[in-house]
Amino acid sequence: MKDIDTASILDQLCTLSRSIAAQMNVTPEISPDDMLFDFLVRAVFPTDHPSAVNAYFTGGQDCAQRFAALCREHLHSAPKTVLEFASGYGRVARHAKHVLPETSWTCSDVHRRAVEFNGDRLGLNSFISPSRPEAWTAERRFDVVFALSFFSHMPDATFAPWLERLFTTVELGGILVFTTHGAITLRNMKAAGLDANFNENGFYWNPQSDQRDIASTDYGTSAVTLSYVQRALQSLPQAELIRFQQAFWWSHQDLYVVRK
Repeated sequence: MKDIDTASILDQLCTLSRSIAAQMNVTPEISPDDMLFDFLVRAVFPTDHPSAVNAYFTGGQDCAQRFAALCREHLHSAPKTVLEFASGYGRVARHAKHVLPETSWTCSDVHRRAVEFNGDRLGLNSFISPSRPEAWTAERRFDVVFALSFFSHMPDATFAPWLERLFTTVELGGILVFTTHGAITLRNMKAAGLDANFNENGFYWNPQSDQRDIASTDYGTSAVTLSYVQRALQSLPQAELIRFQQAFWWSHQDLYVVRK
C-alpha cells in the first residue's frame, strides 16, 4: 500500500481547514493520525486533497445532524448524555455542541492518541476502549450510545458480544444507535467486481479495512442481514428494535435503533 504523508497534506491545506471550520464554528485541527481522513485522501479523493478536507468537515456535520434528528425522533426529550463509541478523532463529535447543545457528549476509542485528541483539542470527556468486548467495563450509563460504522467492521465472533456489552451501557428508556453494512453494500461490492455474498447465517467478512494498525482478524469489513442482527438482539433482555432502515447512512449503511 502506497505511503501518504498525511501530515504534509494537512499542513499545506491548513488555511482551508481553518476557513471551513470557522464557518461551522468547530475545531479546525485534523489529526495526521486520523485514518478516516487518510481513507478520504487515499481512496476517495486521491488527486483532489482539498475536497478530502471539505468532505471531512461537511461529512462530520451531516452525521452529527442525522444523529441528533434520530435522538429527537426516538426520545421524549433531548438526551442528557451520549456515548459515541469508536469515535475516532472527533469528526462527528466536534459538531456535538451545535446539534445537541444541552447534551454531555463522551467519546471512547481504542486508539490512545484519538482519546487524547478528543480530550485536549475538542474538550470532550474521552476514555480508552478495550479491544475485546469481554474487557468492556464502562462505569456509567448513557441515554444514547452511538456506534457509527463500528459493527460494519466487526467479525462474526465479536459482533454479538460487542452488541451485548454496549447495550449494557444504555440507560433504561434510552437507545442504542448503530449502523452496519448490509445488502446494498454487498450489491455495490459486486458491482465493483468483488465476490461478496452472505453466508447461511447472513454474514459476510473481508479482512481488509482502513484501520491498518488493528489486526485483520479483529477489524475488517463485514456485512449482515436484518435477520442476523435480530438473532443477536434476541438474547438481550429489554432490547426492542424500534427502527431499521436500509441504506440510511451514506446511502449504503443500514441503521438500527434499539430501545432499552
